[in-house]
Amino acid sequence: MRHAGDSNGELRELLLCVEDRFALDGRGLVLAPDVPLPPGGHIPALTVIVERPDGTRLLAEAELRLDHFRPGGYKLVVCLPALKKADVPVGSRVWRT
Repeated sequence: MRHAGDSNGELRELLLCVEDRFALDGRGLVLAPDVPLPPGGHIPALTVIVERPDGTRLLAEAELRLDHFRPGGYKLVVCLPALKKADVPVGSRVWRT
């Protein structure tokens, strides 16, 4: 896992680097790639920081959904229900707060 300090010196964990994103009814903005399943389960919702390629940042509520894919099995998918594609360009980094 990659970690970085914020302006307050607190460590943040990199959740993913956005390679693609999709707007889906009922889910909002779905980010790709999926994220690894943590041992012992996952938190269904958390606050994240979206750091765009231009350096601007925004706080967002993320939903982590366990979905089944064929092939591939279960994957943890990050959804940002309140955001649009224009809010999260490809190349953005998403950090756990």
